[in-house]
Amino acid sequence: MLKLNAEFNGAVKYGTCEISSNLVDEWTSLKVPRYAQVKLPSYDRFNLDARVFNCVVNESLPIDTLRLSSRVFSVDALELAVNCCYFKPLKGKPPILDGIALLLDSELYDSLQKLPDLSQRLEFLQTKYGIEHNATVLQSGDTVAPSWCSVAYCSPPGKGIVDFTRTQIVLVKDTNGTLKREENNVVNTNTVSLREAKEITVKLRSLKFPVSSDLISPTPLPSDDDSLFAFADIQTLLTLGATSGNFIKISDGYNSRAVKLFVLASPNDFDSMTLYAQPRVMANFPNCNEITISKYALNQSNIALASSVSIARVGSWHQSQKIFQNIILKNLRDFFTSRNRILHGGDMIPVSFDSNLAPLFSESMDDITLETKDDTLVWFRVENVEFKENEENPNKEEFVIDPSKTKLTTANIILHPPLKLGHCDYISYYNLEPVFQYDLTKFPYAKRFLDILHASLISSEANAPISTSILLHSSAPNVGKSTLVKHAAQQLGFHLLEIDCMSLTTQLGSLDSIPKTIGYLRGKFESILPNASPAVVYLSHLNVILTKGEQTQDGEASKLAKLMDVEMAKLIKELTSNYGPAVFVGSVYDVDSISQIIRTQMKFEIQVPVPTEPQRQSIFEWYLSPYQLHFDVDNHSRPLTLANNVSHPKLAQQSAGLTPLDLKSIVQTAKWNCIKDVPVSDSEKAYDDDWSDDPIAITMRDLSFAISKARDEFSVSIGAPKIPNVTWKDIGGVDTVKGEILDTIDMPLKHPQLFASGMKKRSGVLFYGPPGTGKTLMAKAIATNFSLNFFSVKGPELLNMYIGESEANVRRVFQRARDAKPCAIFFDELDSIAPKRGNQGDSGGVMDRIVSQLLAELDGMGTGGEGVFVIGATNRPDLLDEALLRPGRFDKLLYLGISDTNEKQLNILTALTRKFTLAPDVDLAHLAEKCPFNYTGADFYALCSDAMLNAMTRIASEVDEKVRIYNKTHNEEVSVRYWFDRIAKPEDTSVTVRMTDFLKAQKDLMPSVSEDELRHYLQVKENFENGG
Repeated sequence: MLKLNAEFNGAVKYGTCEISSNLVDEWTSLKVPRYAQVKLPSYDRFNLDARVFNCVVNESLPIDTLRLSSRVFSVDALELAVNCCYFKPLKGKPPILDGIALLLDSELYDSLQKLPDLSQRLEFLQTKYGIEHNATVLQSGDTVAPSWCSVAYCSPPGKGIVDFTRTQIVLVKDTNGTLKREENNVVNTNTVSLREAKEITVKLRSLKFPVSSDLISPTPLPSDDDSLFAFADIQTLLTLGATSGNFIKISDGYNSRAVKLFVLASPNDFDSMTLYAQPRVMANFPNCNEITISKYALNQSNIALASSVSIARVGSWHQSQKIFQNIILKNLRDFFTSRNRILHGGDMIPVSFDSNLAPLFSESMDDITLETKDDTLVWFRVENVEFKENEENPNKEEFVIDPSKTKLTTANIILHPPLKLGHCDYISYYNLEPVFQYDLTKFPYAKRFLDILHASLISSEANAPISTSILLHSSAPNVGKSTLVKHAAQQLGFHLLEIDCMSLTTQLGSLDSIPKTIGYLRGKFESILPNASPAVVYLSHLNVILTKGEQTQDGEASKLAKLMDVEMAKLIKELTSNYGPAVFVGSVYDVDSISQIIRTQMKFEIQVPVPTEPQRQSIFEWYLSPYQLHFDVDNHSRPLTLANNVSHPKLAQQSAGLTPLDLKSIVQTAKWNCIKDVPVSDSEKAYDDDWSDDPIAITMRDLSFAISKARDEFSVSIGAPKIPNVTWKDIGGVDTVKGEILDTIDMPLKHPQLFASGMKKRSGVLFYGPPGTGKTLMAKAIATNFSLNFFSVKGPELLNMYIGESEANVRRVFQRARDAKPCAIFFDELDSIAPKRGNQGDSGGVMDRIVSQLLAELDGMGTGGEGVFVIGATNRPDLLDEALLRPGRFDKLLYLGISDTNEKQLNILTALTRKFTLAPDVDLAHLAEKCPFNYTGADFYALCSDAMLNAMTRIASEVDEKVRIYNKTHNEEVSVRYWFDRIAKPEDTSVTVRMTDFLKAQKDLMPSVSEDELRHYLQVKENFENGG
């Protein structure tokens, strides 16, 4: 793209820009209209707003100059506007829009409706606002005329020209006052005060991204200290009487610093009367949201040159690790030598570096320029400054450093709290890897965790430190325990000292492993904590080094496990008592795997659950934000954006049961697939690639495919339940039962507000009846119809040889269902899981305890199990424990019997053969009349399957005969495979089922339920119905 000079004028028509005459040579063709893409420099790193204009030559413009519409870019005439832009001529024919929607002011809309036809309305838009036939380029979101007209929608999405004969133009009335609100959001510079003040109070905010030199006016020298640049709007400068590019002094009453103030160029979305500064400046005012600014007569001539400066390291995890020191010091030297740095005693100096490069870095590589991706930030502080004795120093506060004359030394590590992320967003400024930001209204466990840390911090500041230790646990891995700890540390200003216990290489289980492990941890933390406060000491995967001794059969191993627990408990107590406010946090996957010795030492236990639907929506919104979409993406690739059809609530619904790590993987998969395989639609092929160089849009289809792929790949490892694909069409003859099910399940899902008063929901359904009547199929159809995730549980899966583990398996099943809600749990052959208690001969009463645990879980479904439905199926309900059938548990008993009419049998046959190719002679009604009334659904399935097999056998015989005749006729030997590949016709490969195939299958079929067994099941049904 060409970098050109930019002017703004309100008289320039919408959709056009004026260009200087020398720019005509940029197009290879002399045809008009000429189109070009124009992009303004932006304060937002991820601003993708590039406009396309019809270019008109203006002979009066200086060379390499564009004149743009101030209305399109919302540039106020009284503000300093950006003075450059990026220009790219577009070749080829622009796409024609299929349709557009124009949002009009209500008064304008009413006036246009009074015109007799659409052509006159379009003529008005062309005359008044410059929307010209086959010339003006429109794109969604454009403001055609402030407060009067804007482009609400374009089809296809993107940009294109309007053809009044082909483009469908819809005029929409602005009934909500959207256009007026947009106008009100524009800063009115007519109210700027011209009275100068000696000093003024303004808000202090941090810059989110570094400011491009294209936006700084006047242009600073390459040697100027850019870490002291601050920015404010024109109103602030006029009120103070300051000039852009001059120094000012900022003060909070205790500290004061000099910064170089620049005016914010229009357009921008910054607040008025607010000073925006960089992290280095923000660190000197860590708890200040408002400051006083005043003019300050400072220039290079009256700033003293320091002869010696002592720089101290601010204590942190990375500053105490020797492996990082070479690369940190190298980047610190680069900071001082790259520009003429202006410093002040006590200044905080940020230094970013690439921690992944640290192990490969050495002092001999200082002169080598490497391409790095900084991921870590450390801080230094200016401690002592010395000047030459004979040098006059007119200014004792600020000083400069000349690397050739100033001696720089590093002092010891000092104690200083970290900068809070809420006060200064240093993560985005230095493009470090961001940590998920929790919405505390949606994540109650995160709020509790932050509240505990905040209370510990406040008590320490009040000189009443309390020892705080927290155990984070979860029912599934990868739910974000470490992310929560990092988020809390950044938000509250804690140093984070983290060790992953999986990285400890000591041979666990031996006697000498205990002092080695504990000694390593104590040495690591005790060397850092004196200079890093407040701190969070975080051990992840704590269960790797701590196990329950009772779970082992080896007595010696059990003693070693207890000894490790005792030593770890001592270490936790020492760290939290001697180094306040140090907070100890441990994370485990299964809290039951941690002994009581450790759990009693922990003051708090917080469960981090699998995210709920609102939480998953929040996570998707985070990972699909512009910063996240472009993080770790090659700068040379096309930018990414989110398509308009992406629905965050829908994504949250589709991803039930998945963890935050899975959601991140889903977005990454969709993102990289879009980058790798950018789709080219038929409409894009009609014009040059210049017109298709829009940001790559991630669509709902891309994300839904990634979710489906994630479920397929991770369902085994994470136990993610899936929604089956069985519809009501696959089941026949169950209309009565279907109505009962709709009444039981549909009401709580569609109308949860009806149960808000505390009324218990009926969430247990029991299917009983003869085998093969479709009980399992019915359960799957329920899950499909109501978009429920589906768990299928069989009795042997719950049994375990260890005492208490079988009941724990029952708890885990219900917990996994709660994590994946809305969810249906299907207990097949329930009589094998929950037989009558007291009748079992198993040692230890395992089955009785399973029944008791199952009853306890079912009791919780009515109140705390919103969105979880339990479905049971049994052939022998008389063997079930009576307590299961009481109200609040399996209180809805539905009998699935054998079809007792030919009409029901016909429904089943129709459902089973709906994907068959049937011959014209097939009469399913006649076939149903020939079937006895003790055929189950499974028998009909076998009948249809055998009929299909008979048809395939018949066709195979016919093919063999055709091959034999072909070989005899052509006097050659060809195989059946060759005949199918080269000779066969479509009718030879299609399987058509005839009536004879069904009759043969019916003749050979034996019913799975005899007449006596059927009478028994009907008697059981009568007993249950009469028993209420």
